[in-house]
Amino acid sequence: MKEKLRISDAEIAGILSAEEVVDSCDRAFRLYGSGEVLNPPRREDVRRTEGADVFRLEMPAAWPGRYRARKVIVERSDVASGRLAGRTAVIELDDLATGRSAELDAEYLTNMRTGAAGALGVRYLAASAEVLAILGTGRISRALALCADAALGPREIRATSRSAANVEAFAAFVQPKVNARIRGTYAIGDCLEGADAVLTAVPTPRPILRRRDVGDAVHLSVIAGDPRTAQLDPGLLNSREVVADHPEQVLKSGDFLLAGLGGDRLAADGEGRVLTIGDAALGRLGDRRGLGAIAYFTGMAIQDLMAAVQVYERVTGR
Repeated sequence: MKEKLRISDAEIAGILSAEEVVDSCDRAFRLYGSGEVLNPPRREDVRRTEGADVFRLEMPAAWPGRYRARKVIVERSDVASGRLAGRTAVIELDDLATGRSAELDAEYLTNMRTGAAGALGVRYLAASAEVLAILGTGRISRALALCADAALGPREIRATSRSAANVEAFAAFVQPKVNARIRGTYAIGDCLEGADAVLTAVPTPRPILRRRDVGDAVHLSVIAGDPRTAQLDPGLLNSREVVADHPEQVLKSGDFLLAGLGGDRLAADGEGRVLTIGDAALGRLGDRRGLGAIAYFTGMAIQDLMAAVQVYERVTGR
């Protein structure tokens, strides 16, 4: 039996740049749109233990004849306060051609492929990306900024938090790594003013973005999926077409549960077939560009699979 290869977060961060993560995510979405990769529904469980929510997530994916992967995430958090007490994440990758297996730390990959998805939503569906507004300053917001700079070349990236310390830490971390000007704000309105696209990544139990806050043509990339959180006011969500990454997961997200919405908000073609981010990646949603569609991301294991494959093949010389 071949020894399992283990690859650490530090190694992965030294191998994959933001631009390369964007490329791997784009490849994942394109293969998803063409039906060449499989992304079964994820399995999740939330339990209350010792005053904290313990969230376990298993995400399988397959590239038939080539690779299969499974990511497992366990989080301890308090959604009401927004505090994350602890988190572990690993990706198990099987090389079907050689029979070799690898286990990759998944913190860096998860953060960056999530940021890449939000940036690609802007690339696929927004009319312009000169000024970007990011709601949030945490690890996913940082990844959004890094990937958006790599994928879109914006002139300015804004980020907002009510905490001055968080805004300053965000700018100090991101600015040396990007070409865009980073501007921190302490009010959502200041962050949104004149933005071409809005990217949200706030684990809040109550909506923070309303319909009147953004123009009808402003693109939204929403990083979501947790049934316990909701970022969009129901009036905003109900006023726009939603381009989902994984429709079944999207319908179980907190935003859709709060609004009581079903699949009728999801983008569809003339025959009623739901159009996903895979279709957008393949250019099938060109007629939606610049119309204010919401790209809604719950996270897909195919993103982890493709990023893990890129790292694995770099390490092994495959």
